[in-house]
Amino acid sequence: MTRMMLPLLASPIVLILAGCPDGGGGGGGFEGTGSTSAILYTANDGSNTLSGFRIGAGGVLTATTPASFSTGGTSAEWAAISPNGQFLYSSNQSSANVSAFMINATTGNLTPTAPATFSTGVGSSPRGITITPNGAFVYVANSASNTVAGFSIGSGGVLAPTSPATFPTSGTLARGLAVSPNGQFLYIANSGTHNVSGFTIGANGVLTATSPATFSTGAGSPSPEGLAVSPNGLFLYVANSGTNAIAVFFIGVGGVLTPTVPPTFSTGALGSSPQRLTISPNGSFLYVTNSGMNEVAAFTIGAGGLLTPTSPASFTTGAASAPVGITINPDGQFLYVANSGSTSVSGFTIGAGGVLVPTTPATFSTAPQAPIGIATPGRP
Repeated sequence: MTRMMLPLLASPIVLILAGCPDGGGGGGGFEGTGSTSAILYTANDGSNTLSGFRIGAGGVLTATTPASFSTGGTSAEWAAISPNGQFLYSSNQSSANVSAFMINATTGNLTPTAPATFSTGVGSSPRGITITPNGAFVYVANSASNTVAGFSIGSGGVLAPTSPATFPTSGTLARGLAVSPNGQFLYIANSGTHNVSGFTIGANGVLTATSPATFSTGAGSPSPEGLAVSPNGLFLYVANSGTNAIAVFFIGVGGVLTPTVPPTFSTGALGSSPQRLTISPNGSFLYVTNSGMNEVAAFTIGAGGLLTPTSPASFTTGAASAPVGITINPDGQFLYVANSGSTSVSGFTIGAGGVLVPTTPATFSTAPQAPIGIATPGRP
């Protein structure tokens, strides 16, 4: 199977608000609810499991009981939560399917739906997964078949393929996905062709390519991985792992993307290898995992969507941690990072100016499982 170009690759994190209301945040942002009670999940590639944690005072994580849940598939790569907090979906790269679970809002325990898995196509190698803000549709980026698989969410969280079931990306090696907050547009990062595919989302979940269908993420070999849309729906941010930069686009009429000026912003030293992005609920700050440097780079989002590094500009996740997934809890108080190299989750409090302060303790073990990606309610 095709893997991401990253030092140590393992699994995603998913964070949900316990009992969060319908209409939670979409692909571009989310609103806080005033509650600090939340549950965080990691999708563990090597062990084909999902690990659960409760988020307590000060952002401290406590493992659920049991601490992990089988996906029923192989190579769990990404995960997403429905906006109402009732369902969790994880993409299984090697078994070419999606696992679906019902979430117990009180305990955080996961119960497989019936059936428990749903095919994304033979040999499709699914990677990124996302849910529309209205909780109606699930989309999965298929890296081997260069398609997007679409599903509608039915009773009990059961998935049904859209018609047609897949849509060509016009690119290769699809990775992350992001939906605009208004639910009108879907974007996919194509690592092989170094561009982003754009689609409009129809009322029935059918995807129609934008015109043009793809947008370059920069010169050279940027190898885009993760994406995020700003909470106001005006800007798309793309992590270019190959060129150590973030590409920024203005989202125009019909979902068409136009690069900002300048079009890219450095994530740090050569070899930083940025992977995943998240944006604070108030739209003020952007954070990206630099897997190659074992850190999180932080930026303020200014006028026109332009990025300025915070001071300091980066925050360590620990030696050999190889961070990939990154998320912020719905209240915007805490940031969490999936460390694929050190089998742990790093926790931070978001302070003034977007500065990150480690929680106490600073890390929480997922051993022997190694986490990778990220999702918050209704977002990838």
